[in-house]
Amino acid sequence: MKKLLTLSALVMAFAGFAQKQVTFIVDMRGYTGASYAGVFVNGNYNNWCGSCNPMSDPENDSVWTVTLPLTQDSIEYKFTLDGWSGQETLTPNSGCTKTTGIYTNRFAELLGDTILTGVCWQSCASCTGFKYATWQVNMANVTVDTTGVFVAGGTGMGVPGDHPMALIPGTTRYTKTLRKPSAWTSDFTFLNGNCPSWGCKENIAGKPCAVGPYNDRGMSASTSDFRLRTCFGECTTDGSCPAPATTQNITFQVDMTGLTGSFTNLYVSGQFNNWSGNANQLTDADGDMVYTATIPLLSGQWEYKFSMDNWASSEQLDPTTSDSTCTLTTGGFTNRILQSVSGQNDSLDVVCYASCLACGADASIAEGLISARVFPNPAQGYFVVENTTAEAIRVEVSTLTGQVVRVAESSNGVARIATEGWIPGVYMVRTISERGQHVARIAVQ
Repeated sequence: MKKLLTLSALVMAFAGFAQKQVTFIVDMRGYTGASYAGVFVNGNYNNWCGSCNPMSDPENDSVWTVTLPLTQDSIEYKFTLDGWSGQETLTPNSGCTKTTGIYTNRFAELLGDTILTGVCWQSCASCTGFKYATWQVNMANVTVDTTGVFVAGGTGMGVPGDHPMALIPGTTRYTKTLRKPSAWTSDFTFLNGNCPSWGCKENIAGKPCAVGPYNDRGMSASTSDFRLRTCFGECTTDGSCPAPATTQNITFQVDMTGLTGSFTNLYVSGQFNNWSGNANQLTDADGDMVYTATIPLLSGQWEYKFSMDNWASSEQLDPTTSDSTCTLTTGGFTNRILQSVSGQNDSLDVVCYASCLACGADASIAEGLISARVFPNPAQGYFVVENTTAEAIRVEVSTLTGQVVRVAESSNGVARIATEGWIPGVYMVRTISERGQHVARIAVQ
């Protein structure tokens, strides 16, 4: 029993030594004393050392910040100038202070990673009419671009390159603090690199923190400080990053021999790169006019198309033609579509530019000679293929990448296809009879 109690005491003792990332923010616009070169934060956690923990003012707007790794559950501290050349004079019992003997210092409890409220010099409150917005994003699941990490977007955060974020030493997290008017609010997004086309922005489409038509992040109109600790491309609010999802390498291939115009560079643009016009370039290593690019994709359904010279031109896909079986039309936009399957690398078939078929392939197989119905659509558990002329049919169901998942034959022209265990998404249904063939798409839920 004595050993058990000792072990329990040790666990409790070490629990208090868990490292916390603590961000300090002080606004120096209210300072009226002698000039200074630097601002520092001193406390009982660094033995009031003077110049051990310098703060920085990257925006040159008199807002100084620093993020420090601390193990204490509570701290006393104050802001100082040029080591101890100058220091705050704080009012006892003012809400953020603690007085011990003749010393009055700031006081904070630290329950975990903490972004402390931005304050004015010698005050427990922010400077009148302002709040402080602090973004911290964890880049643990991605390789950081050589140009750095940025926050941008919305009506108030500018364009890529405007707001570079600083790496918190010893971590994979990047931080940025800005002073804003109390009523200020804006959508925003994080970017892995300085990319004018926005092709390097995080992709949070379909996730609960995505807002607006561009799948940015949002904030409330609160007058209090804005604080966010999250992960690039995720909706976490504690700064953690979930284990990265498995990707598979998908090879795109397009034959440009049928193109009558000219171009300099060819790209694949889609949901996976936020429809960037220059993020994923295709190349033709052997000069045969077949351009390829291999991209790691998460499993799921993706819309895309081929484009030229950063959207100077792009392929126009017609959903009404017989060779449009690889497309999906949403809101007036017709794009190619594919289904990426977890753990399965894939090379898509070579297609002609602006077509679902290979260059030179015959798209005239008489669909009008066979009338087939595919229902219900969407399908849940099963669907039925019916040749209305009651002739014998062969049904081939394949993924959008061409992988055949089911073949069925029927002598009376009616086939029932079970879909239990299928990956939800869009599939191609090819119905073949002596008269010809019919191709349809079906959504499986």
